[in-house]
Formats: sequence, structure tokens, C-alpha cells
Amino acid sequence: MKKILGLVFALCLIASAPASAQILKFGVKAGTNLGGSPDDIKGIKTDGYTGFFAGVMAKATIPLLGLGVEGDILYSQSGAEIGGKTVKKKSIEIPIFLRYDLALPVISKVAVPFIAVGPQFGFTLSDDDIASDVAKFEYKKSQLSLNLGAGAVLFSHLQAHINYNIALGKTSEFSTFEDGAWNVITKDKTNTWQISVAYLF
Repeated sequence: MKKILGLVFALCLIASAPASAQILKFGVKAGTNLGGSPDDIKGIKTDGYTGFFAGVMAKATIPLLGLGVEGDILYSQSGAEIGGKTVKKKSIEIPIFLRYDLALPVISKVAVPFIAVGPQFGFTLSDDDIASDVAKFEYKKSQLSLNLGAGAVLFSHLQAHINYNIALGKTSEFSTFEDGAWNVITKDKTNTWQISVAYLF
């Protein structure tokens, strides 16, 4: 948690730098959530579900240092296959990336590679919980995760990004109703690969 707070502090410092020292761009982003899967539940087979996300982004960069910050607001659909049933989760995701853009003299007009790391805050809007009188599977209402990724900005406008989203807390739980009360049987952390493209104006 201390590392995350330190990272957020660094992002705030970059964002507070004078506008004259920054290159500020806005854009639209869309991508794919590549099916992280919870553990099998009491012999019930689980599998990943391929979802999507889309939204807007803003990126501020300090040119001489190559350091920057990116913030996104995304509508996301993810989920899992539980016992042959698709359980979809719809959420708002807010990733904040600390970026390092490597502007190489020869190729920078064509491609600028970058690495990115930072926290992501997720808020569940709705889900297709599996529920009955004796058992239920449901997603947590909010999630904190960490993003690790890399990509490139092509021709100053088109961004390609591959990212690994690591859950820092439980993302879902399976419960059974026994002895007059709900008892949590398993809690899972589901990590997800993400591939996205963005257009920067």
C-alpha cells in the first residue's frame, strides 16, 4: 500500500508541473479483456471470458524527461464461465499510469515505445451473479488492482498497449447457505491480460 501511495504522489507531482513544460493530449481508447478465470469451485469447472472496455483518456508528458502520467475512464465488461454459464460483470475502471516514453532520435517520428505502471480502481455497476437458495457466486462491488504494461505511440496519434492487470484484493467469492447462514467457501483474485488501442488528438 505504501508503494501505491508513493506512486500516486509521483503522479500528482507530474500532473502539477507547469503546462508549458508538458505535452497534454486527450484520446479515446478501446480494448479487450482476455479472460482471467477464478479457481474451480467444488468440482464446478470455471474458465475465462473474453470481454471488452472502451472510454476516454488523457496523457501529460514532460518531453525532456520522458516521464508522464495517463489517466483513463473506461466502461468495462469482463466475467467468467462458471459451470457452463457465462457470468458477466459490467464496471467503471479508472487506471492511472506512470509512464516512461523512450523517444529515440531515429524512430521517434514513427514510434515512441513506453512502459507504464500504476493502480486501477474498479467499481461494479452490475453483474450476472449465479444465485440459488443454497449457493451463490458474486463479484465484489469495488476492486483495487495494479497494472504493468508496455506499448508504443505510432505517428504521434495511434497508441497500442498490452497490459497485465494484477488484483490486489479479492475480486469474487462463492458462498453456500448452511445452518441458516451464508458461508463463504472460496474467495478469488482474478488477474487479466488486456490489449488496447487508442487515438490521441
